[in-house]
Amino acid sequence: MDRRAALESHVRSMPPERIADLLATLTEGVVRYARATPQTLLHLLPLLAYRPRAFERLTLAHHQVIYAAVGLAEDQNDLRTVDDQEQFRQAMLRREAPPYYQEPGRVDHEALLAKLDADRPGLARVRAEETIADLVALVFLWPDGEGGYHLLDDAFDQFGLPREPPSVAKGLGEFDFAGVRRIALTLGLDPTGEWDAMTDEVGAVLRTPERVRSLFRDAQHDVVHQLLGYAFLGTEARTFLIRAAGGPFHFPADGTGDPDLDWAIERGLLMPSDALSDRLVMPREVALAIRRAHPWPFNPAPQAVVGVPVERMMPGGGSDVAEGSRRALTALAGADTRLLAACAERPPQLRKDGLLMKRERKRLTKAAGRDEDLARVWVEAAAVLGLLDHGHGRIVLTERAEIWREHDTETRLAALLEAWTGTEDAAWCWPSPESPPRSKGRDRNGRARVRWALAGSLNHLPWGTSTGVVGHRLLAERAQGQELRTGAQWLLAAVTWYQPTVETEAGTEGRVIRALCEAEALGVVYGGATTEVGRALSEHCRRSWEPWPRADGELVASVRRTLGLDWSEEGPQGVWGSGSAGPEGRYDRGERAGRTVTGQGREPGAEHGEADGTGAGRERGLGFAAPGEEEHRELREVARRLFGEEWT
Repeated sequence: MDRRAALESHVRSMPPERIADLLATLTEGVVRYARATPQTLLHLLPLLAYRPRAFERLTLAHHQVIYAAVGLAEDQNDLRTVDDQEQFRQAMLRREAPPYYQEPGRVDHEALLAKLDADRPGLARVRAEETIADLVALVFLWPDGEGGYHLLDDAFDQFGLPREPPSVAKGLGEFDFAGVRRIALTLGLDPTGEWDAMTDEVGAVLRTPERVRSLFRDAQHDVVHQLLGYAFLGTEARTFLIRAAGGPFHFPADGTGDPDLDWAIERGLLMPSDALSDRLVMPREVALAIRRAHPWPFNPAPQAVVGVPVERMMPGGGSDVAEGSRRALTALAGADTRLLAACAERPPQLRKDGLLMKRERKRLTKAAGRDEDLARVWVEAAAVLGLLDHGHGRIVLTERAEIWREHDTETRLAALLEAWTGTEDAAWCWPSPESPPRSKGRDRNGRARVRWALAGSLNHLPWGTSTGVVGHRLLAERAQGQELRTGAQWLLAAVTWYQPTVETEAGTEGRVIRALCEAEALGVVYGGATTEVGRALSEHCRRSWEPWPRADGELVASVRRTLGLDWSEEGPQGVWGSGSAGPEGRYDRGERAGRTVTGQGREPGAEHGEADGTGAGRERGLGFAAPGEEEHRELREVARRLFGEEWT
């Protein structure tokens, strides 16, 4: 089946909720044209890998699967691309399809699993198939009807090699005679022969996969790590050697100053990319030999952590954790009431840039019990819930606030916790010192959710143990220039597993620590240990990316138990038997530890509430729809209009 027909068949098999998800990932306003058709969606979906609200919800495992899929297609094409306009024009005149332009390619399902070293029965295969299913749901891949998947149009630009690597023959042609002799001598060949003879012999060695793999096995660990980057990612090595434009590459007798780099050059594993560059790359034949002998990395979950037993940190052990969570939730309940009253009494005034004035921040901080983190979290979460809005230079309460006041305490607290995980790194109107500036362009800055990633990481910490770190202490140590403690390093790695897009951004470390401080203020974490409420919130985040005001039943139940409110032993439907929390609040992680959040690899429809047994109550949420959910409902109607009820 051709890729366009396969894409249409795939989209038409989806329910309206899933199509609405896809529409939400497209450029704002694209699907709101009066004459929008299914072709609009089918044309736009495969164009770009980076689609807001799709790319951001991908974990490291998703990224690795995409890289593996693109890498598999590259290997099948011998790492050749068409990046020259004249070659492209000539191919079109010959009525040939240049690779990666008209047909980005397809990959076989089993071959993709083998590329991830997950083709054998076991947990790795289950996790890999769940991750692939997530990507299919978001149309980063889609079935071709023949046991494989089509790739996005720009998949190779986003996830492939940055350029076509040179062949061994071309790379050797950039060395001077002394350089070729040195490579021949290192490989055990005759270094006294003529140029042609030596280059032929060196080329024969480097074009033999078994010889290349033998050289690779002889490398030291640090060199192996670098060589894998050169082979799989096409990274370059810079030598800082002076080279005349168009002249041959001269390898000094005493080396480049980097012994690891010298080792690779002497064996022909790195060669000049062209006559005008001082950078070295791995030649095509060498890269293919290494790539085809090694799987792509695949981390289906964050790295394992060995936590500090809670009993060794605090007298009383776990009971102190529960008490600390109770105090934090009690403070949040009081702050919620007082901040609502403060905003109703005098709507906070904004500056011209849309941020709160300093005096207003002080006033709201006072209303929150002089806890600025708590006040800021409430304001940002209330904006996600739709309780607050901008109006005439002030923050005003919406009509939803009246409905909000009618709910009981535990429901409001649960909804605030859910909304906190949905706040983006770029603040709505009250940034923390570590918040990135709000982006005015269409780049990726400020859209990732460190708080959602932090919450998702909490259930990876075993019950009854702690990371041994506290947020405000970490902030103070960081201000003094101290290195992160071991527990904080694990937390940072776990957060960047859930949100890889933040790893290369400035200030990620500070934003993670600030999010930890907020989690402590909300009773989600205490003393570095995950509380019962934190575990329920973590499970909620793994099931859903969208922070709609649902007040999940399991989360509400955990809040009630933490606050010491009366609760029947059976609890709400399925609280004890849900596989998440037991009567003592202990969570059975089991197979749920690696569950992802894009709607596949778990119970069908769980992301939209069809599988939790709550029916219409789940649809109603808190009795109102927050802005994000209102948009999604509109997009569901667009989906029904575009594809018709008989298809959706």
